[in-house]
This record gives sequence, C-alpha cells and structure tokens, in this order.
Amino acid sequence: MRRLVSALLLLAGLLVGSVPALAHTIEPSVCLAKIPAGQTAEAIVAQPSRMDCGRDQKAQGSGDFVARLDFPAVQPTADAPMVLRLPSLWQDEVRVHFLYADGSEAIGSFSSKDAAHHLTIGAVFEVPVPSRGAALTSVLLEIRGATNLRGVVLGPRLVDMHQSYFNKLLLVTIYAGFAGLALALLAYNLSLWVALRSRFLLDYCLMVIALALYTVSSSGMLTILDIGLENNDRLRVNYVMLALTGITAVRFIRNFFGREIYSQRLILATKAVGWTTFLTAIAIAMLSPWEMRLLDKAYFVMMSLMLVSGVPLIVLAVVRKAPYAKLFVLAWAAPMIISSLRAAYGFGLVRYSILLDNSSLIALSIEALLSSIIVTSRLRQITSERDVALLGEQAARMLAATDSLTGLLNRRAFLDQAIGRRVQQRLLLIDIDHFKSVNDRLGHQQGDSVLATIASAIDRVRPARSLAVRLGGEEFAVLLPRAQADKCMPDAILDAVRSAAMPQGIRVTVSIGFSEGMIGSEEDWKRLYRLADAALYRAKADGRDRACRATDFRDAA
Repeated sequence: MRRLVSALLLLAGLLVGSVPALAHTIEPSVCLAKIPAGQTAEAIVAQPSRMDCGRDQKAQGSGDFVARLDFPAVQPTADAPMVLRLPSLWQDEVRVHFLYADGSEAIGSFSSKDAAHHLTIGAVFEVPVPSRGAALTSVLLEIRGATNLRGVVLGPRLVDMHQSYFNKLLLVTIYAGFAGLALALLAYNLSLWVALRSRFLLDYCLMVIALALYTVSSSGMLTILDIGLENNDRLRVNYVMLALTGITAVRFIRNFFGREIYSQRLILATKAVGWTTFLTAIAIAMLSPWEMRLLDKAYFVMMSLMLVSGVPLIVLAVVRKAPYAKLFVLAWAAPMIISSLRAAYGFGLVRYSILLDNSSLIALSIEALLSSIIVTSRLRQITSERDVALLGEQAARMLAATDSLTGLLNRRAFLDQAIGRRVQQRLLLIDIDHFKSVNDRLGHQQGDSVLATIASAIDRVRPARSLAVRLGGEEFAVLLPRAQADKCMPDAILDAVRSAAMPQGIRVTVSIGFSEGMIGSEEDWKRLYRLADAALYRAKADGRDRACRATDFRDAA
C-alpha cells in the first residue's frame, strides 16, 4: 500500500509540474475558412472577411481549409527559439506560413506521410519558428484533406524551445512509467495465470496488452519510430486498439466477479455490444476517410454503449456483495469518468484539451495499480477457497477409503493399494476369537467397541509402510513388505490385543494366519489370501489365541 501511495503521489506531482508548462505558452485565436473547389488559399487570404473567427469549426464539414492564428507580436531569436505546437488530427498535409511585422514570410510544412519528422511524444506536431529581425505577427495554415471530425485546428500553442523540451520530458516520463508498470503487471499476472489458470488473470493480461498497444499508438510512437506508417494510418490503429481495450476491460469485469452472478442475457448483451464496437472500428480502419463522420459517430455511440454496459456489471457485483466489489468501484471510477468525458468529446459536447487527451493514461495507471491490489486479494481468496476445497476432497476420499467404525482401510481401498505390489509381501489375517458370544453377552454396541479397540491395537504395532484393513465383520488384515516382517511379528499383535482394555473388563483374543508372496495381480491376491486363510483355520483348530504360518501353497489351494 505504501508503494501505491508513493506512485500516486508521483503521478500527481507530474501533473502539477505540467501546469507551469501551460502557463508559459501563447494560445492564439483561430479564424478559419474553407477553400471552395477551384479556388486557391491565396484568394481566401486576400479577403479577410471570408475568415470565420467564431463559428463552430465542425459546421464547415470536411475538405481543404485556410486558418489564421492571431496572437500578440512575439520576437523569436536564436537565443530564445520558439516552436508552433499543433495536436495531431486526420489531415493529409499542412503548410505553415509564418508572417512577420516587416512583411517577410517563412514557410514550413508537414504531411501524414512524413509525420515522423515533426510529430512528438503525445501526438503533437512541432514546427520550429524561424527567427527574423522582425516580430512574428501571425501564422497562416493551409490544410489539405481534413476530415474535420471535431475541428480543423485544435489547441494550437506557441511555446519557447525550452518549454517544449520540458513538456516532452514530462510526457516521456509519464509514458515510460506507464510502460514499466504495464510490463510488471503483465509479467506478474501472466505467471500467476500459468500457475493457477484463473480465467480473469488472462483477461487482465489481455487488457493490459490492448491498453499498452493503444498507448503506443495514441502517444504518436508508432509514427515517431518511422516504421513507414503514415499518421492517418496511426489514427486508424487508435480506433481499433481503443475498442479492444474496452472489450477486454468488460470481459475482465465479467470474469473477475464470476459469471454466476450475472444473467445469461446480460452477458450476451455485453458481448454483442463489444463485438459490434470492434466491427465498427474495423470499418473505420478499412473504409476511412469514406463516410468518416458517419462511421465516427457510430463508433462513439458503440463505445458509449460499451461503457454503459459495464455499469450493471459493477452495480450487480456491489448489490450481491461480491468480494472486493467496493474496492473495484474505487479503482474503476477514474477510468470510467475519463471515458465518459472522452465520449462527450467525441460527440462534440466537451472542448479539446491536451490534459483530456492524455488523462486516460493517468486514470488507467491509477486503475492498474489499484486493480493489481484487487487481483492479489482475489487470488488470496481463490487460493483459500481452493485449499478448503482440497481439504474437503481429501476428507471425502479418506471417508470413502476407510471403515467408519475402526478408522482402518475398507476392503475396496485396501485392494486398490495392495494389488500391483511387485516385491515380496507378508499378509496377516486376524480374526477375533468367539466374537459371536461377545456380541450375545454384551450387545452389538459394546461389540462395536471391541472391534474399535482391536483395530487400535493392530494400528499401534504395525510399521509405517504397511496397510491395515477391516475386511469385514470381525476379520482384519495387515499387509507389509517381507523386508519389514521383523517389525510386525504376529506375536506382537497377539500381545497388543491381550493387553488392550476391553469393555466391562472382558478378555478378548485373536487368531492369526499369515502367508508370503507377491501381489502383482488380483489372482496373486486370491492365492495369497487362500494361503493365509488356511493358516488362520489351523490356528483356530489348534486352540485359538495363536498365530500359524502357511508353508504349503498346494495344500492351501
């Protein structure tokens, strides 16, 4: 718990540290005009009245645009260089015109194809501002192939190079911390799954993998690594990986609490929503930018439904008092709130914010830390339940294998363990003398006490690797390796029974017949039993309270 608190404080410190970064930026006002077919950007710029500075950017639809960024005059120099930061959007190409007070102009550009040279961590384009002798007064952006799903120019910032470096360092620290956390959680839970095979552990690993891949894509790393992936293709990947993250998260919730607390209808509904969302993401990845607005709306509708489908799963767990349900609510509160804000942003209900754009990472990091505690606690409960079940199973097996009156093996369990022994064995058959008269004189209840007392006497003197069994009625047997025969001589059993304290002080004796041989099969057991039984018969005939050894197999057979 102490490590968790330290990690949360570190994340909070990083967020607080980002506040000065925002305070040192210049946020320009944005005026926008769509370039009609057949017209040029220069023609639009020449008519300032055509630039719209107040209307919602999304209302102008997709296409080509000219944007003017106005801000107080600033003087970038070689000692204090500046960069223009533009969050990544679905656009084919952007040409940047820097306009100075002396009428001079400098031009920069970037496109979806060469985005790796300008995109920075956090999926933000940075264009260096050339230094001139005059102050920078405004910036013109010539934008080609904008889908304009939530705007054409969102959150532009003009920052000095040192501040830009600080912002990137902060984001690298956060993303690196999340990567380490994801790898640790993945290794820990995957090893637990291999050992315990609990379903929700594999679901948690899949969720962490999906989230990690989404983070790699949404952070811009897929493009920054310059693996030949265009920036617009990276945005396609974003849709798919975010959908998979949601699907695996809902699946994890279902299996963590156990499907037995949910109705089959609810389980099928969450699955249907998840797969429909995934298919919508695949459609965007394959068909965009065709009907991009329609597909994007459908995607956010399905993502919202998937978010909503997780609510009854958690609520039912709390209502039905599932273990750790309340802690689960605490862990998932931040991701669900952030996901709700992201969904609202997708519908245009919330304005763009770079903090909102990166807040999912912080929220999910907190969730991952808390969920790891929940998973560990849940595993302890499962392990405890499994131990109890194993003890119960062992007790049940013991009850099925033992004679309830004497505690010795019953006949079936004895034969299961005896048959198949390849080394020479000694079998001692033990029968109580005149047991019928004992029952007639004392009653069956006292007769049972006699049986239990004799069984206890036999159990005391037999060696550890031997088998002791009540074959039925008043007949017992001991089986032991011939090499241990000197550790359980028949006379020792006779003496143990003679000295045992019997009910009402009566004297009870036994007769013993024993034989030796291997018990590799059931036929071997029958032959060895016949030998010992014949010896027992001779012991009875010779006056009882004695032992007799079988010496002639053919006579016994």
